[in-house]
Amino acid sequence: MARIIMKKTTIILFAFLVSFVSNGQAEKSTVNLNELLLIPNEYTTLHTTTDFALVGEYLYYKLFVFSENKPSAISKVGYVELIDSDNNLIIKQTLAIKNHSANHHIFIPSQLRTGNYKLIAYTNWSKNNSIKGGYVKDINIINPFSSVNQTLSESAETIAITKANTLNLEQHDNGNITLNISKKNYTNREALAVDVLVNDKIKNGNYSLSIKKLDSVSVEYKTSQNYTTLDTSNIVFFPEMRGKLLVGKITNTTQPLDIENKNIALSIVSKNPIFKMSKTNAQGQFFFNIDHLLTYEEMTIQLVEDNNDDFKIELIEPKKTNYKALTFKNLGISKDLKRIIEQRSIKSQIENAYFENKQDSIMKTIERDPFYYNTAKKYVLDDYTRFKTVRETFIEVIPEAGLRKEGDDYQIIVHADNASRENNSITNLKPLIVVDGMIVQNNNDLIDFNPKKIESISIVQGDYVYGANLYQGVIGVTTFLQDFKTSINGEFIINTNITISESNKMNYQPQYQNQEQYKHIPDYRNQLLWIPNITLNSKNETFKTYTSDDHGTYEIRFEGYTKDGEYVLSNTYFEVK
Repeated sequence: MARIIMKKTTIILFAFLVSFVSNGQAEKSTVNLNELLLIPNEYTTLHTTTDFALVGEYLYYKLFVFSENKPSAISKVGYVELIDSDNNLIIKQTLAIKNHSANHHIFIPSQLRTGNYKLIAYTNWSKNNSIKGGYVKDINIINPFSSVNQTLSESAETIAITKANTLNLEQHDNGNITLNISKKNYTNREALAVDVLVNDKIKNGNYSLSIKKLDSVSVEYKTSQNYTTLDTSNIVFFPEMRGKLLVGKITNTTQPLDIENKNIALSIVSKNPIFKMSKTNAQGQFFFNIDHLLTYEEMTIQLVEDNNDDFKIELIEPKKTNYKALTFKNLGISKDLKRIIEQRSIKSQIENAYFENKQDSIMKTIERDPFYYNTAKKYVLDDYTRFKTVRETFIEVIPEAGLRKEGDDYQIIVHADNASRENNSITNLKPLIVVDGMIVQNNNDLIDFNPKKIESISIVQGDYVYGANLYQGVIGVTTFLQDFKTSINGEFIINTNITISESNKMNYQPQYQNQEQYKHIPDYRNQLLWIPNITLNSKNETFKTYTSDDHGTYEIRFEGYTKDGEYVLSNTYFEVK
């Protein structure tokens, strides 16, 4: 089994994590470099809908992951970065990999200067690959609102940006695929159907279909750079085999050596909350594995100990990659393009101005049941008399739980069983209390919360093991608006944001069966269709859309890989007049 030789170095970060139990608690095992080498190398490729864009436009892409020339099942997380000529990170997207691929889009920021940019695609594991650490794709961006360009040395090569000759259309005719359309010339807002006919070799692959207006510019490259070695010094990066790996550490400010076996809780409050717990190792490090898709979410990580104030907690951020091996080029933009670029920019601005009328459809998110779902008794508070306080609600509605007051502080308890409740017996164990995924360390926060904001309260009685901890039951609270806040603060708790993306939307598609309904809404879409996830379970599939008001030559591009990893490309063209 051939493998690319990785850097000869020692692991200096932490023990290699290969598995997690279901609640996120890391199982630790010390692995040397030779054992890491048993895992095959990875590399990525990236397909984009264009390599030329104006600020204010969208660029769509699809990431593929391979190992030993076959679709890879190693990594579950991929990364795409947009880099400028000064190696500044403009955009970084974290992607959930499914079926060895991921897809998303980038909105080109309006503040970017005209120049040559790079899209870099990689996985954490591919960064160790000494030849194909990261896939590189040139993206040339023009800002028609600014005269300031990227500044490169005079010796830098130049990319010629000239007026395109649409008569010389590049044709890719794959003998295994046929793309059929009813005609070659269409009018504004006319129905368009693309029939994709394939043989058995192409079925059950991983493809995308793009219908996009050809850029009225020609981008001429003298050289190409498909891969780069990512400068990671003497660090070995571990494969994210079960999701996004978060690493942090704690520091004990009073007893520096007392940092092992401390409880750490991670909470992401949302309609689909995430709650995980971990314990620190001998070095005070902790690990969480996030295997869910997330939009831009706030994440809270906190120590859960009686002496929280003695500790400081922090996340270990990945080392910034040095892209010193990248070569950027000047853009030589022909003066003949001035009017073409101006017209394209105007159309883009019009499309953005009508954004509210053309929003994409968001596919329904799969709801996750809370960890206590199967064993809990759920009280939906609207089914009962509503009380003015949470205290009264527990007393009157939830017999399995009780309250004890010590001075100004409340303690919420869960009775082990009915006999314990009747005997008023109390154990030394505390219940695990979670509100919308946020662990409650100060019971007063829940007692003082407005009960009108609470949708339901779930109770689990008896001993409950979560991670490495034993609790006297569980109290799970769900609010209507997920607006519960904890009052605790200090260096033992941190709030940050996390995004793990999957393109869970269907791009806007007008329905022009009723032309009257849309006649006052301009349509200057130059990307008529983008379907990033196609498997082709049958030999004949049809994809439908409508043309727009933007006249010109359009390319239908079917691209991807067979189930065995063989590259496939087929295209055809039509006109909108």
